[in-house]
Amino acid sequence: MPDTIFYIKLFKGGQVPLYQQLADGLAKLISEGTLPPDSKLPPIRKMAEEYGVNNVTIVSAYKHLESKQMVYSRKGSGTFVSPLPVEAIPEPVAKGNLHNFDTGISFEKAINFANTSLPHELFPVDAFKKAFNEVLEREKGGAFRYTDSMGYQPLRHQLCSYLETYGIKTGVDSIQIISGAQQGIDVISKALVQFGDVVFVESPTFYGAAGAFLSRGAKLIEIPMENDGMRMAVLEDYLKLYRPRFIYMMAYFQTPTGISYSMEKKRRLLELAERYDTYIIEEDDFYDFYYNKETPVPLKALDYKNRVVYIKSFSKILMPGLRMGLMVLPKRIHQGVMEAKYTTDISTSGFIQKAMEQYLRENGWEHHAKTMRHFGGQKYRRTLSLAKKYLGGKVNYALPHGGVSLWINLPEGIGAEAFCSRMLEKNVILTPGTQFEISGKDSGHIRLGFCGLDDDKIEVGLKRMGETIDKMLEERTYPFS
Repeated sequence: MPDTIFYIKLFKGGQVPLYQQLADGLAKLISEGTLPPDSKLPPIRKMAEEYGVNNVTIVSAYKHLESKQMVYSRKGSGTFVSPLPVEAIPEPVAKGNLHNFDTGISFEKAINFANTSLPHELFPVDAFKKAFNEVLEREKGGAFRYTDSMGYQPLRHQLCSYLETYGIKTGVDSIQIISGAQQGIDVISKALVQFGDVVFVESPTFYGAAGAFLSRGAKLIEIPMENDGMRMAVLEDYLKLYRPRFIYMMAYFQTPTGISYSMEKKRRLLELAERYDTYIIEEDDFYDFYYNKETPVPLKALDYKNRVVYIKSFSKILMPGLRMGLMVLPKRIHQGVMEAKYTTDISTSGFIQKAMEQYLRENGWEHHAKTMRHFGGQKYRRTLSLAKKYLGGKVNYALPHGGVSLWINLPEGIGAEAFCSRMLEKNVILTPGTQFEISGKDSGHIRLGFCGLDDDKIEVGLKRMGETIDKMLEERTYPFS
């Protein structure tokens, strides 16, 4: 530690409080680089002795710098200089620029790549009709009574067996039935988030989740993504500076990028959550849609420290209108989340839960999942083939090997919203990447959903996209032609 730290001049009896004078002096040394990143500040008692002030003055100075994220404290170890230069310290976002892209045209007549739902012809309607009738025959009017707020216990038993196929071993007392993943996110926010709390999210991220966090008064910090998950060095630096209420993420086929986390990053994420005493919300919308032989391993399956809230939606794999999902909850937050769920809607529809349990008991899970996965895989491979034909050499996109969409990077100089607007003129609906950016910045990405369209429409849409890209690039090169 440089001796200059003890040369800061304090003027006792002045208008500026002593703690503020000391904090300003330390801030100057940090900004100049005299105090290097992650260097340890002197202990409170030593600083107080050197400056002839009481301990409270030093504590107040350190807390003031900590509120500006210029220093961070480590329990039992002391106070340290920020790992980041002052100008690189992120400002939490308290108000997002999340919005829906207004198409202004009829969905029925358009080639709608914004849709991520699967065709309703694939829904197991007959099997559910049978399940509905059997529940009504068995229970009569009792089928419509309220169930336990945590959910219908026989259904929770069935879901324990389902989760075990993905390596998640849990008991019925840890499962909370919810009315869809979005409700799960909102209930978690209601239970855990207080006004001004910081929440970490992936960048880009799902606008529905970000909107829920912001609506509860949270401030968001974005963690940049790499091709195998969050940039862990950045995540740890930010964890030192902030104490997030939780980290929100998707381990497989992330919305909107399609990125899946490597095993190394999943393990590292759990280590960091434990070290910095925070929770992780893992949302699973698309894990069932994997198109290679390797079955996904959810983060929750590796969660030996009980740091992960796992939220599973059944909207994609079964039917959106069921409004059904589940949460697996760590014991330490279980009671608070249960109370938040109860005050939200008492319980998820008892009749739907009983029908779901009947359906699973008679049909199991894997047969329908294989059908949906086979369909999605065919669409995925067909879309990749057509994208290569019409967009090859024009755009970049990763190969997610799962999910229901591609994340396409447009050529430099072509903005996503401008491109989507031009495509609307050709009766093609796309989702601009700005919809997933909290800041609203245009990174030149679009999301292209492929599961809800016939192959011929996919081909026509991609052909029109390629032609429009060529036209927009030509206009940039010869603006007055």
